[in-house]
Amino acid sequence: MTECPCPTCGQALPASILAIDWDAGIIVSNGRFAMLTRQEFAIFTTLHNAKGGVRTKEQLLKAVTSLVDEVPEIKIVDVFVCKIRKKLSDLNLGIETVWGTGYRLMPRERKAA
Repeated sequence: MTECPCPTCGQALPASILAIDWDAGIIVSNGRFAMLTRQEFAIFTTLHNAKGGVRTKEQLLKAVTSLVDEVPEIKIVDVFVCKIRKKLSDLNLGIETVWGTGYRLMPRERKAA
């Protein structure tokens, strides 16, 4: 896997640390980056701040509702989680579904090359 340059400054990204640009909504890990939308970043932040704990769909929806005019349906959380999972896949981060409860942010095993 080749490393990507930083999307803002063009320098090489660190390969082994998790770095979060809270203002830009960029997550850096594993020498790669992911840019999230405001709603996706609100959900990611809520999961990240839980430090491995589970957050319910209602808690995640609450994080998103402050960014929109109308309260969306609860199913939108599943849509956002699906999009975030795709964006985090190269960063060795994953969102685990805790059946009947909600979601949790977890490190993923590195794939053998």
